[in-house]
Amino acid sequence: MAKYPPYVDAFSTIPKVFEEIKKASVPPKFTIDFLGSVGLKSSSYRAMIPILKKLGFLDAASVPTSIYKEYRDDSKSAIVLGVQVKKAYGDLYKVAEYAHKLGKDAITTKLKTVLGVGDDDKVVPKVVSTFQEFVKLSNFDNVIPDGKPDVKKKIEETDHTKDTPDKPFVPPLKTNKTFGISYTINLNLPATTEIEVYNSIFKALKDNLLDE
Repeated sequence: MAKYPPYVDAFSTIPKVFEEIKKASVPPKFTIDFLGSVGLKSSSYRAMIPILKKLGFLDAASVPTSIYKEYRDDSKSAIVLGVQVKKAYGDLYKVAEYAHKLGKDAITTKLKTVLGVGDDDKVVPKVVSTFQEFVKLSNFDNVIPDGKPDVKKKIEETDHTKDTPDKPFVPPLKTNKTFGISYTINLNLPATTEIEVYNSIFKALKDNLLDE
């Protein structure tokens, strides 16, 4: 006998039940009486109690779990449900990693393959419709394929050799370094009034010492 994933006949009741989970206070037990107290008196809503157990929202005694309480936080409710949906429909996700992105016909084909049932199976359409209702309420962007939240943080490497908005890159200045030798020459000039003598001395100095 095929082992079907979670489903309800009245799958249209799913959004209303999860809406009331957020709005109403957490009950000691999630019972038929509680459903009636929040306005969900139709017998079709009762089938949601075993579904909530399969999703991990209730324990075996119908007591709300930590997952139930986390779901009530609007900032992460869709992700919390997405995690639990991937777990509850684990066999489907084994053959279709991104099953929540598939259309109705594709999901139906995958489920028939997993369950080994024929085209005349009457339960598969209900499973597909139930699954799609859960998908509408879920966020799978931060859920990795094994059904766990992706809590890894991306670490950006900072390259200090590139421009950044608040600190443009300034290339190092190139400096040309040269080395030289300085020297001092003391001349003892002869006492003479002949200008040619001085001219000869300075010309010899220029030709032999000052030219590069």
